[in-house]
Amino acid sequence: MKKAFTLAEVLITLGIIGVVAALTLPTLITNYKKRQTVVQLKKAYTELAQAVKLSEVENGDLKSWDCWNTRIQGTEFFDKYLSQYIKLSETPMSDVNQHITYYEISGHPERALAQFWYSNSKMYVLPSGTQIFAYGGGTSGSTLRYGFFVDLNGLKRPNTFGKDLFYLCVDKNKGVVFMQLNDNDNDYSHVTREELLNGDSIGGNYNYQCNRQGRGMWCGALIQMDGWEIKDDYPW
Repeated sequence: MKKAFTLAEVLITLGIIGVVAALTLPTLITNYKKRQTVVQLKKAYTELAQAVKLSEVENGDLKSWDCWNTRIQGTEFFDKYLSQYIKLSETPMSDVNQHITYYEISGHPERALAQFWYSNSKMYVLPSGTQIFAYGGGTSGSTLRYGFFVDLNGLKRPNTFGKDLFYLCVDKNKGVVFMQLNDNDNDYSHVTREELLNGDSIGGNYNYQCNRQGRGMWCGALIQMDGWEIKDDYPW
């Protein structure tokens, strides 16, 4: 005679499975989002780096480009040196201002850099849907790099630095790099993982660090320094 499970045993088993799923599913979803973020971010970084290399074939070595002697707007820089060498899925959009709130990694609304940039920028869209924003307003700070915001999922949420929004630069001496310095700092030698996480004591602090109290502009540099991984101490 074959034995069968009783209804009570089946219900208890299903209950246990449900509890385990409820405990593990959020972690699985989070890990998936982290992996997806890293893959998309690395792809955007690689495409920009490749565009710079292709541009050098026609325009000469990066260090010799005219933009370092006569500062131009970020939109002009992208149009002149990059747009011809990177695949775009649609015509760039000027004067981007979607009235979207962007956030620091701390969770606070980013009221300074992001809002200022996005209302004075041109948006370039990669085939993956990733948007690159080039600043089109006045210039200030270092003349050795041009910065770009990269939004991995376009205008969709969370619109947060360090999660779907990252800060990349084309640096005269370093090529394509993630933002990892203060605005007027050009010395990469002192950049450490500890600094990216907890802030820079050299040359002032713009609170760009990648922690729960920071604004998150250095989060891309932290991911790259960690071997293109989001570590356990990353403020996800």
